[in-house]
Amino acid sequence: MQSKISTPDVWVGIDWGDNSHSTRIINADGKIVSSFDVAHNSEKIDEMIRTIKSCGNVLGVCVETNHGLLVLKLLEANLVVYVVNPKLSDQWRKACCVSESKSDSQDSFILAEGLRLYNTRLHPLQPDDENTRELQGFCHLEVKLIQERTTEVERLLAALKEYHPDILAWFSSWTCQSAWDFVQAFPTPKDLREATTKKLMGFLKTHRMRLTAEWQQRMNERTSLPSWPEDPATIRVQTHTALAAVSKLKVIERSIREVRKHIDELFEKHPDAHLFDSLPGAGKKLRARLLAAFGSNRERFKSAEDVQKIVGVVPVTRKSGNSCKISLRHACRKEDRHTFYWYAFTSISRCQWARAFYDKCRSAGDSHSLSLRKLGSKWVKIIFAMWSNKQRYNDRKYMESLVKQGSPLVESLNC
Repeated sequence: MQSKISTPDVWVGIDWGDNSHSTRIINADGKIVSSFDVAHNSEKIDEMIRTIKSCGNVLGVCVETNHGLLVLKLLEANLVVYVVNPKLSDQWRKACCVSESKSDSQDSFILAEGLRLYNTRLHPLQPDDENTRELQGFCHLEVKLIQERTTEVERLLAALKEYHPDILAWFSSWTCQSAWDFVQAFPTPKDLREATTKKLMGFLKTHRMRLTAEWQQRMNERTSLPSWPEDPATIRVQTHTALAAVSKLKVIERSIREVRKHIDELFEKHPDAHLFDSLPGAGKKLRARLLAAFGSNRERFKSAEDVQKIVGVVPVTRKSGNSCKISLRHACRKEDRHTFYWYAFTSISRCQWARAFYDKCRSAGDSHSLSLRKLGSKWVKIIFAMWSNKQRYNDRKYMESLVKQGSPLVESLNC
C-alpha cells in the first residue's frame, strides 16, 4: 500500500515594485524553497502565481500594499493575502539582522519570514464589495483634490500679496468661484483702480452677489487708497502666476463637483446608507466618509477598539518602569482620523449628549483637539454597534441608556 505524500506548507513574501516583483517562498522551517523575480506584466504575474502554487500548500502571501493589479491577481487566484505596514516589516528586518544592508530579495524574504512567525497576529486582506470600494476610492480622491485646491489657493494668495495686496480684502474666502473670477476680471492693481462702477456692479449681478456695505465702501475707496510700490517686472510675473493658479483651481473645482456627484450616487444606493444617514450632524460629505471608513465587510473588525486604533482616535501609551507616556497615534489611517475629528465637531451642535461630553472634557482641562478626539472615540463605539447590528442611530434611546447606566453626563442633560 502506497503512503500518501503530504503537501508541504509554504509562506510567500513579495516585495512589489513598479517594474518588477521579488518573490521568496519558504517552508514551515523558514528555509527558502524558491526565489525569483518577475516583471510587472499580466503574463509574468500569472506565471509567478502558478509557481507559488506548485511549491506546496500556500498558507499566506505577504505584501506591503492593499491595492493594485498585483493584489487583484493574487486574490483572483484564491490566495490568502496579508498586508503589512512598511514600518512593521522594517521592524522584522531589524529583528533578523543588525546590518543596514537592504535589497529586494532580502525584503521579500523578511516578509515571508515575518508572516510565518507572526501570522496569528495578522488579519488576511478581506476586500469590500465593489460598490463600497468605489465609494472609498472616490472619497479618497475627493480628499486629495481638496488638498490640491488648498495648495493652489495658497499659491494664489502668495502671488497676490506680492503685487496686488489690496484685492485680498474684497473676499473673506478664496476657495469660492467668484473670488477666482474677480482675479481674472481685474488681474492687476491698475485694472481694479480703473474699473468703472458699472463694471463692478455688473460683476456682482453676474455672480448673484449682494451689494453689501463692505463692497460699497471698497468700490468707493479703491482709487483713494495709498498705492503700493509697483514693479512692472514683478507685476507681469506674479499676474501670470495668479492667473495660472486660478485656471488650475477651476479645473480642480469641476473635478471635485463631479467626484461629489459620484459619491452621492454611490452612497444612496449602498445598503448601509440608512445607518450613516441617521447620524446627527453627519451631512452629505461626512456620512459617506464614515461609511467608507467602516466598509461593508463586518468580519474585518473584531471590536470597536480595533476601529479606534486604525482611525487613530485613541492615543498610544508607552510604559517602562515608573515612566508612562501618552502620545498621539501616528500609525493610523490619517484621512479617517480627520473624518472622525470633524464629525465629532459637527455633532456637538446637533447632539445634546455630544455637547455635554465635549464640555466635560474641556472643563477637565483637555484642549479643543483632544476633546474632539475623545468624542470621536466615543462615536466610533456607537457607530460600530450600529454597523455591526445594522441598526439606525436613535438619539432618544441612547440618552435613555445613559440615564440607566448612571453616566456622569446625565447631570448635564435635560432627560
